[in-house]
Amino acid sequence: MTLPPFAKEHEGWGTRRLVPGRETPGPSISTLPSHRLFLAFVLCVLSSSWTLKTNAQTPPAHSSDKEEGLIKLDVLVTDSSGKPVAGLHSNDFALLDNGQPNRIVSFHAFDGVSAQPESPVEVILVIDMLQLPINLISMELSSVEAFLRKDDGHLAEPVRIFTLQASGVWQVADASRDGKALAAQVAHNTQFRLIHRFGAGGIRGSPGPTAPPSINALAGLGEIAATERRKPGRKLLLWVGPGRGGEATEPQGNTFYTICWFSTLLRESRIALYSISVGEIEPSLSYLSYLQGVELVKKASFMNLNRKVLTVESGGRVLDQSYDLVSEMESCVREANVFYTLSFDPSPADHPEEYHELKVQIDKQGLTARTNTGYYDQSFYSDQADPAIRQVTVAELKQILQAAHGDAEAAKQLSTLALTERLDDATLLSFAKYGKKTEQALTMLADASAFLPPPVAQISTDAAPDVNTQQHLISLAANYLQQIIPKLPNFFAERTTTRYQETAVFDAANRRVEDEPMLPVGSFKETVLYRNGQEVADTGGAKRKKRNAKDPYLITYGTFGPVLGFVHDAIAAPGVLTWSRWEQSPGGLRAVFRYRIPAEKSLYTQWGCCLPDGEGTTAFERRAGYHGEISIDPSSGAILRLQAEAEIAHFPPISRSDIMISYGPVEIGGQSYICPQRSVSICEDAVHRHAGGVG
Repeated sequence: MTLPPFAKEHEGWGTRRLVPGRETPGPSISTLPSHRLFLAFVLCVLSSSWTLKTNAQTPPAHSSDKEEGLIKLDVLVTDSSGKPVAGLHSNDFALLDNGQPNRIVSFHAFDGVSAQPESPVEVILVIDMLQLPINLISMELSSVEAFLRKDDGHLAEPVRIFTLQASGVWQVADASRDGKALAAQVAHNTQFRLIHRFGAGGIRGSPGPTAPPSINALAGLGEIAATERRKPGRKLLLWVGPGRGGEATEPQGNTFYTICWFSTLLRESRIALYSISVGEIEPSLSYLSYLQGVELVKKASFMNLNRKVLTVESGGRVLDQSYDLVSEMESCVREANVFYTLSFDPSPADHPEEYHELKVQIDKQGLTARTNTGYYDQSFYSDQADPAIRQVTVAELKQILQAAHGDAEAAKQLSTLALTERLDDATLLSFAKYGKKTEQALTMLADASAFLPPPVAQISTDAAPDVNTQQHLISLAANYLQQIIPKLPNFFAERTTTRYQETAVFDAANRRVEDEPMLPVGSFKETVLYRNGQEVADTGGAKRKKRNAKDPYLITYGTFGPVLGFVHDAIAAPGVLTWSRWEQSPGGLRAVFRYRIPAEKSLYTQWGCCLPDGEGTTAFERRAGYHGEISIDPSSGAILRLQAEAEIAHFPPISRSDIMISYGPVEIGGQSYICPQRSVSICEDAVHRHAGGVG
């Protein structure tokens, strides 16, 4: 049997920046990690420099509205009679992660009356008719109709309806509170949208009509849940049908990753699954032996994908055979609106797919909490600093270099250091006398420090300009963007790009991550033609290592103009630019402004692919805010330095995606122009921390 399409061997994620007015991505970063070949925590520095050719063509749990943990849980609390309980507070809850207390980062309580979630809770009804006799199908349909018509068809929550038939998964009705209309659609077996066709071609390992019903049902669950993942809010998925599962067999490795996938998918979709069994005179209780999370590949069984097992793991309920399906569905829906949502940050994981048991305890007698029973932790959730790395200032770095004996010794010492402040281009050039190895190590340190504050000595003590002067500086920058940049001549530039990487190698035998120091992994040159505001890169036949499919992307584009759209966005929106400081540089004082562009006004787009997703192939995207600094020449308004840092929290495994470009005077055709001289891109993601510089 082949692997179902909902259990792919890889997951891919990434980010991209869209330049204003252009569809072509600007600096972009993406990764395609693999379950089997897992690298963790790579800091990759893409460093580029530019040479312009003169022959140019002219503690305790708490509530928070802002802070959120990486993992979110919906928690239902019931009393001894099974009735949902409202009115609890954050200090009534304790979260145990593998038996150890974990801090609750955020907490929200919803009572269905005065406190309601932004997105209403949705009820999803799935009518499973796969290989059921006609009398049981008839009972299913009539029970669903009766449930929908209760209270004269006035439903408390919107209900969406699907059916599983031999041909595939069909959507019978879109979400609605009109129970009578929904019941009519069920009665007439309305099939207005095919969600997933069993046996459809074009996808490796797609289950088909001849596959066991449990496989097709599981594929249907994956398809529905993946669609719901893209929608906000909590969902109750009521699955009415045979409580089957576990008949199939697969290689244990495939089964293990399918188990991990469904665990993550149901939690991120915020689905509580309810299994309402039909046709089981004496329901099997064998699923109870598989409720413990699967920690090792060799312990993986398809019984761990039994729908009743997934139901318990999602925080839902198993309702075995009853002759009153309507009452059972009603009891499930009563659990919709009184619940609590909390979030937390995972504890550090030693290896990918490290299973963690979850338990929420309530500090009141007689109350029980139901939520997700576990999660698969990932190494990328927590990037732990290397304790062997020593933090130093630029002044301390200079002292270390002066005391070092020889190029090799200096480079070795530098490999154990990290800067606490920015090492600028001028200071870096002053260190050039120490040798080739030292120069390389210093460049890596400088690139990694590009987003840190400058040394105190470079911050001017001059008073901040008044509001009118600040506005004049901003107007100069706006004029520079509108009048000067479009008049740049056509020219060629040579771009030298170096990529660095701090790799932690995953030891599959010991399932641990071993750290390695930062090291250069590639350097290449290419000629860039700037013409009419566009950039065209041409390697010109230069030797360049072919990119491996598993290598992370770190692409720099638009540094001569289009990327300055970040500045245009900040200037165009009133009040976005705020004064930061005067800063000393070899060319004189610079005016430094801070800015922040919120997600709703941003042209920075995050995209991710492909977990969770019904086919393992569909990408999704969303806008992301960004913030940074802009350094302006107070006499001309020229942009001398641009720093943009994406706000991509809660988008694991991408945790950072930043770019910095420094500009300076360059002579072209006998005239001086401000052009990019160096740029640095840094990305931290699930399997890589990347940084790079372009010069």
